[in-house]
Amino acid sequence: MAATHLDVGLRCIKYLLCAVNSLFVLTGVMIISVGTTIYAVYENFSHFLDASYFSPATLLIVVGILVFIIAFMGCCGALRESTCMVLVFAVLLSFVLILELAAAVAAYALQDGIKDLLAEKINLTMHQYEKNEEAKFAIDFMQSRLRCCGYNGYMDWNNVPFNNTHIDVPDSCCAYLVDELSDRCYGKYHEGCISRLSIIVHRSALYIGTGAVAIALIQLTGI
Repeated sequence: MAATHLDVGLRCIKYLLCAVNSLFVLTGVMIISVGTTIYAVYENFSHFLDASYFSPATLLIVVGILVFIIAFMGCCGALRESTCMVLVFAVLLSFVLILELAAAVAAYALQDGIKDLLAEKINLTMHQYEKNEEAKFAIDFMQSRLRCCGYNGYMDWNNVPFNNTHIDVPDSCCAYLVDELSDRCYGKYHEGCISRLSIIVHRSALYIGTGAVAIALIQLTGI
């Protein structure tokens, strides 16, 4: 009778571990989703960001893939009643938790100096607007997508010649229709792009940080 109760208890623990690993699979999906979403957002404005800003999102994607592998290993260990595999599962999960916290710390740390970096990058790109098609596309995409103009405001274009003239602002700064006859637009965006883009970076860091910490707390149940 005692052996029967012991078997039932072990079977319950086995299925509980499988259920926990199923939860880890879901957290892996969440981690990859957050990482790929942030990476895609940064990719849209990669011309103005250093490669280091992609590191936390990339790290989250890698962690998400590792979570899938670890969850599979944990489930196999539980079903086979392999103590060795379960111990390896616990060690690897601890390592993943450290990586998640590292991603959160890196995301928050990279917020420092973001406005100075954007000011430098946007100003440099604005002066390449007429000479470089990639710079022109990057500026036009940013200004039209974020509904901003210049780095601090549309007045920044006063000292930046383009189209070999001193036209007020590029078409991407226009909120409404462009008057093609006079090469001027109606309803210029007044806000600069530094504030708009820095908000995106800060918000992304918040998502990475809080998401990584929240998921890490969930995964602590498996250790």
